[in-house]
Amino acid sequence: IEASVKAGADAAVSAACLPVLTRRAGCQPERQGEAAGCFVFRALLPARPRCGCAERALAALLLLVLLPVCLAVGAAIFLFEGAPVLFLQERYGRGGRPFTFLKFRTMMRRSERLHAKLQQKMGQQGRLFKLERDPRVTRTGAFLRRTFLDELPQLVNVVRGDMCFVGPRPLPASDQGHYTHAYHELRLAGMP
Repeated sequence: IEASVKAGADAAVSAACLPVLTRRAGCQPERQGEAAGCFVFRALLPARPRCGCAERALAALLLLVLLPVCLAVGAAIFLFEGAPVLFLQERYGRGGRPFTFLKFRTMMRRSERLHAKLQQKMGQQGRLFKLERDPRVTRTGAFLRRTFLDELPQLVNVVRGDMCFVGPRPLPASDQGHYTHAYHELRLAGMP
């Protein structure tokens, strides 16, 4: 499939070879033509190199409108948890291009250092690591995560053209080792 799609051709695979698409994902194979009974995979349209101007302008407008909310959230973090207010992390965007990802800080200051210790304690080395009840999350951070207010600084990433409103979540450098198969790189094919 990958070779056909890279060559710009369609790849038809019998539905019998991919029962998970029918049973679990609810997909239906082609009903007519020479590909009847098959799933057809097509090459993606060329992705936009960067976020579009209209999307960036909308993000700037939203930032302006939500500035009082951002200031209140920043003040709450500073008051209850101390500095820094923002969490900055290098992440990878389209084509593996690094950029600085912004969020309001929801974890304790030394959370990055505790990451490896928690992974070892939970016995989850060598895979993407996410805890449902992460002990590093602060009280203020738990509220921000529940309400998604911690994501507001990402509008700055959209204004800068590093991200767009809809796309795959950009993973941090620590998770780059998990790209072990060619299809994992599809995450890097689009704007995050």
